[in-house]
Amino acid sequence: MTDPSSPDLALIVPCFDVAGHLPRFLASVSSLTVLDRTQVILVDDGSTDGTRDLLADFTDRHPQAQLVTQANGGPGAARNRALREVRAPYVAFADADDVLAPDGLSAMLASARRDGADIVVADFTNVPLRPYGRWKRYFGHGDQHVDDLTRWPDLVFSASVWNKLFSVPFLRRTGAVFPEGVLFEDAWFSIPALLSARRINLLDRPVYEYRQREDGSSIMDSLRERADNYRDHLDLNLHLLDVGSRRGSGARRLMERYAAFTYLGFLRRLSDAPPGLDVDVLLPGLGKLYGGISDEVLREFVTCRRDALLQTAAKKGWLGALLADGEERPTAGAPLPPLPDEGIWQPLPLNPAVVAHGDPPRYRRNGDRIELGGAVSAADGYGLGSPWTSSSTPLSGVLGPVVCPPRICHGPAVLQTLAGSTLNVGALRMSGDGVLTLRLPRIAPRPGWADLSAMSWPLS
Repeated sequence: MTDPSSPDLALIVPCFDVAGHLPRFLASVSSLTVLDRTQVILVDDGSTDGTRDLLADFTDRHPQAQLVTQANGGPGAARNRALREVRAPYVAFADADDVLAPDGLSAMLASARRDGADIVVADFTNVPLRPYGRWKRYFGHGDQHVDDLTRWPDLVFSASVWNKLFSVPFLRRTGAVFPEGVLFEDAWFSIPALLSARRINLLDRPVYEYRQREDGSSIMDSLRERADNYRDHLDLNLHLLDVGSRRGSGARRLMERYAAFTYLGFLRRLSDAPPGLDVDVLLPGLGKLYGGISDEVLREFVTCRRDALLQTAAKKGWLGALLADGEERPTAGAPLPPLPDEGIWQPLPLNPAVVAHGDPPRYRRNGDRIELGGAVSAADGYGLGSPWTSSSTPLSGVLGPVVCPPRICHGPAVLQTLAGSTLNVGALRMSGDGVLTLRLPRIAPRPGWADLSAMSWPLS
C-alpha cells in the first residue's frame, strides 16, 4: 500500500470462535487483487478458542490489516466498533467462515467509482449449492443500475451485507449502524440502506462464497429451530414496516412484502414451536405485524389453505385459539362450494403476480374434471423458472375457490420458454382454496409462459 493512511476501501470481519474456518478465509483475503489498497479490520469478538492468535499472526504479516479486540457483543457490536476505524471511502463486510473471490472487491470498487453508486450489490455462490432468494432473478442479465427500488421490489430480499460495497459518506450521512444484541443484524442495516440509496449498482458476477457450516451451527442453518429467531425476526419486520411507512407508500409496500414472505415460515412452525418460545407472549406482536400488511400482499405468498388461515388468524386476533385447538375450527364442517356449470367457459380471475398471455384465461367443467384454457406469464417479465430459485413457483390465487372444491388436485403443466425451445414438463398442484402452485424443472431465466390448456384436475 503506497499510503497506508489512505486506503481505497475497508474490509470489516467480525470473528468469534471461528478458528476452524479462519485459515481458509484468511487465505482468500491474502489472495485479493486489491489487498494492498484495502484496510482490513479484523475484530476478535471475545473468542475463547484460537481465533485471536490466528488473527494476530495475520496482522503481523500484513501491514494493511489491524486487529481490534473486545468483549463478546455479537456481530452487530463488532461491526459498529470496526466502522469507527474506517479511513476509506468504501467499506465491505465478510464473515470469517466464508470465502472471498480474488477479484470481487476490486470489481465492486470499480463499479462504485464509475457511477458514484451508494451501494453495489453483487452476486454470490452458495456452497454447497442450494436454492437462492428471490433477489437472484435480477442477476444473469449483465450489470445494471437501480435508481427506483420500487421497480426492483425483490432486491430487498438481498438482506446480507457480505455481497455489498457501501459508500462510507453515504452510511455516515444516513446514520446507518448495526443493531446490537439481536439476530438478523444484516437486514436491520442493509434494507434501510437500500431504501435510502440514490443509486444502486448490480454487479453481475459472484464475489463471495457463502459456505454452509458442516455442523449446521450457523443461524441460517437452524433458522426456525431457535426461539430467539422467532422474536428477533418479528422485531425486525415491525421495524421495517415503520421504516417503510416513513418513506412513502412505495417503500411501505416493499416492506410489507418482505415481512409477509420472510415471516411466513415462522408462522407455519408456531404449532410446533421450539423449546423456550412462549407463543402467547409473541401473539400481540404478530397481531400488529399482520394487521399492518394488506390482504393483497399476504395473498401473494400463500401456497396452501393453511397459510391463508394462519395469516387471517394472526390478523384477526384468533391465532392463539387456532393453535391451541389444533384444528381449523373456523372453517370446520363448512360445505363444499358448488361445482361450476357443466361445459360453460368462464373467466379465470388472475393474481397480480401473473398476466394473461394472449387470450384471457378461462375454465370449464367437463364431467368430473376442470379444464383450463389460455396461458399466463409472470408479471415481472422474467419467466416462471430459474436455475437459482426454488423449483416451486407459486402463482397464488390464479384460480378462485369456485374452480376447485377444497381437496388437493394434480395435473401436468407445460412451460414454453421461447419459440422453438424445448418444452419443460412440470407438475401443478391445486389446493382447496384455489391456490395454484406450479413446480418446474430448473431452467434458464428467460421470458416464458405457462400453457394452462395443458392442465386439468379431477373433482373427486
